Amino acid sequence: MHLGKRSHHQWLFSRLPQRRPFSAATWFWLLLLFAIITLLTVYHSVQQSAADGLKREAYSQLARLRSQLESALDRHAYLPELLAANREVQDFLQTSPADPTKLAHLNQYLEQANTIAGTADIYLMRADGLTITASNWNKPFTFIGKNFAFRPYFQQAIQGKTSRYYALGTTSGERGYYFAAPVHTTQGTVLGVVAVKVGVETLESGLAQRNMDFIVTDPDGIVFMSNPERWRYHALQALPADKLAQLRDSRRYADTVITPLPDLSIQPNLLEQQVNEDDTPYLVLHNDMMDAAGWHLYLLVDRGSVSRTALLAVLFAAILLTLSSLLIYLLWKNQRQRREYEQHIREELEAKVEKRTRELRYTQEELVQAAKMAALGQLSAGINHELNNPLTAIRAYADNAAQFLDIGKPEIARNNLTEIVALTERMATITRQLKTFSRKSTGQMETCDLHRALDSALSIVQPKLAQTRVQLEQLRADHTRYVQADLVWLEQILVNLLSNAVEAVQEQDEQHIWITLQQADGQVCVSVRDNGAGISEQALPRVFEAFFTTKTVGKGLGLGLSISYRLAKDMHGHLAVRNAREGGAIFTLSLQQAADGGQQ
Repeated sequence: MHLGKRSHHQWLFSRLPQRRPFSAATWFWLLLLFAIITLLTVYHSVQQSAADGLKREAYSQLARLRSQLESALDRHAYLPELLAANREVQDFLQTSPADPTKLAHLNQYLEQANTIAGTADIYLMRADGLTITASNWNKPFTFIGKNFAFRPYFQQAIQGKTSRYYALGTTSGERGYYFAAPVHTTQGTVLGVVAVKVGVETLESGLAQRNMDFIVTDPDGIVFMSNPERWRYHALQALPADKLAQLRDSRRYADTVITPLPDLSIQPNLLEQQVNEDDTPYLVLHNDMMDAAGWHLYLLVDRGSVSRTALLAVLFAAILLTLSSLLIYLLWKNQRQRREYEQHIREELEAKVEKRTRELRYTQEELVQAAKMAALGQLSAGINHELNNPLTAIRAYADNAAQFLDIGKPEIARNNLTEIVALTERMATITRQLKTFSRKSTGQMETCDLHRALDSALSIVQPKLAQTRVQLEQLRADHTRYVQADLVWLEQILVNLLSNAVEAVQEQDEQHIWITLQQADGQVCVSVRDNGAGISEQALPRVFEAFFTTKTVGKGLGLGLSISYRLAKDMHGHLAVRNAREGGAIFTLSLQQAADGGQQ
């Protein structure tokens, strides 16, 4: 049987081995595998980065805590020695019996010193440990008459040494850090002891850190300062019986029963460790404070923030992957519909060629239909032109979001995703704007920020500007800010004017674009001027006609300015064009000024 040329080619093609395309299920599993690998990578990277950052911040906070605590304690270390050297104190201890007038004077002197220094209490003890004068002489819980010979700080001071000691007050019941110094005669004999008590509550409140807890222990590992309070008066580990007996004898913690920390197992003196309390994981850092009577400082940082940061990054990555997959699917679906449509047109044209015997009128009608379809094809190219800038911005934001997620900056990536959502909404709005070519717009008029609209338009045109040598100059004023318009339409007009200006100066050695905002007769005028070749006198009256263009074939259908002209009219404004005397074209958009945009 004889085959035609076309049929012969089809027969040959059918004999070639055909590659089976992936099924939809295969594509689904491949995409799912890619998404899982990507999310796991994001989780691991962000978690490691967050853990390193948390550790660096914790060590910095630990050093700051130690510095603050040592500074607060050292601020009062000089005071007992200064008071012990006071001649009046020395004379008072050598006078027997005590002069009531001198006693009252010395009480007031210690009270005044205590107030100025900001300490809790200051008191003077005889050589037998009996307190004879104190700053709290007029308080119900005065130390006068109390004997503190059992305190280690007194025992060291009576031997001629300055001493420091932490304990729970037996009289006041308040925690205190004690400084003690001996009072000597001129011959060196110890007459008594001056003690200064610094309130621990004041120190503790000044050490509170955001999102971080701390513990301060004595040399025996007993917690006497902490945030939160529930850890206070507990030991890091169980204490032996002899140590507990020694604490009772010194009454360091009064009658408080010292038990191990519940639900929190911290190993003493480890530089770095991880512990858990109920459902809270902690990173614990340790630092010695040997100058402060052998204290130990522990900083506890909630490690749960690391996992929360990583999970948040994974959530953002999942949203980005979902949006990207949806965009790819829509593009693929559109391409497939286009191919099906083109295949349908080819088959229809082939059928027309094969039916040579049809009447001329029918053939002419089919040619008219083909011409209409070609016009639709040009309209599609125009739509692509109108959407090119937002699509470029979407890709840039998507790429940047992925990079910011990789470097652990999810907040910036989230902003990029927000911009993508806004741009997709803008693209949908632009496609609806094409319908205004054939009917009156129903846009919502409101007070719009013209400066903000201009900034938005410049951001869309920015990728195009970045590829040129255009020098952009702007002249704005505050009284030109507010106009009556539809914000999306306003931005689209500005994008069209700016894009056309950029294209108009491409052939110039020096490329300039000027944007000027002016107020006149209740209107705000936006002028976009370029230093291009300008518009010929023949083309000037037709600039805003539909499908009129001075560009070469394939560079545009002439819909941009036509749509912009109609949008300006629907917003009760006007779009005009003229040539500048210095060369180039000036497009001026005039809009009604809003009430908020008047002269201030």
